[in-house]
Amino acid sequence: MPPTDTRTATTARPTRGFAFDLDGTVYLGDALLPGALELIGALAERGVPYVFATNNSSVPGSVYVERLTRLGLPAGREHVVTSNDAAVQHLRSAGLARPYLLAPPAVHAEYAEQGIEHEIEEPDCVLLAFDTTLDYEKIRTAAHLIRAGVPYLATHPDPVCPTPRGGEPDVGSFMAMFETATGLRPTVLGKPHGGMARLVTERLGLPADGVAFVGDRLETDIRMARDHGFLGVLTLTGVTSREQLASSDLSPDLVVDGLVELLAHLPAAPARAGAAG
Repeated sequence: MPPTDTRTATTARPTRGFAFDLDGTVYLGDALLPGALELIGALAERGVPYVFATNNSSVPGSVYVERLTRLGLPAGREHVVTSNDAAVQHLRSAGLARPYLLAPPAVHAEYAEQGIEHEIEEPDCVLLAFDTTLDYEKIRTAAHLIRAGVPYLATHPDPVCPTPRGGEPDVGSFMAMFETATGLRPTVLGKPHGGMARLVTERLGLPADGVAFVGDRLETDIRMARDHGFLGVLTLTGVTSREQLASSDLSPDLVVDGLVELLAHLPAAPARAGAAG
């Protein structure tokens, strides 16, 4: 499938705000990808709303703010939406507050700050995040709970996380392991599902049809754009190759080789109140 022409896509659907995936889109490991610094800087300078929306639930949102700031990108906590944020929203709406939480200690602390405490003895759900400290005892305990019928949730479905060394096992891989052990699959809360889409539009203060969602993964980023009305922009800097795109039934509105290609097609700065014209 050839890339959609950027000018045609952006003029056909006026873009008033942007949402960016992180791993494989804005950066890879500790290095910004080409065009990220210039593009985000230009959006900030023009006052165009933007957020970073990541499924990676291995660290708290504050760590993303620190990382983005260290890399030179203007970002506050209000600019970062994570699948942990979507999970907190879901737990609150469902009246759940004592999950058996498979996540690193810093993520446990982030949930606890919001009144959601890890529970071992009598949890009201099992919540599977990107637990980079996962061990056999956690696996065994979670499997027993899932088989016993405790509600089973996962922050996101990504099978691998892109890194400079290649894809590393992510929550989707853990889900496959637990499905083998229990025969059950979780309710997934992050991209491409509606909870994450709502958080993005709420943070931007814009309807989905005015937002370009830029990401590197067809099954989450582009599926969420298609299912929830965003302009879907696929960047080929992460996990998706042109060959995979050609064989997929998920069609982005726009395909780019990197963020640098979006620089020439940014929306104009929002009009200021009282401006002449």
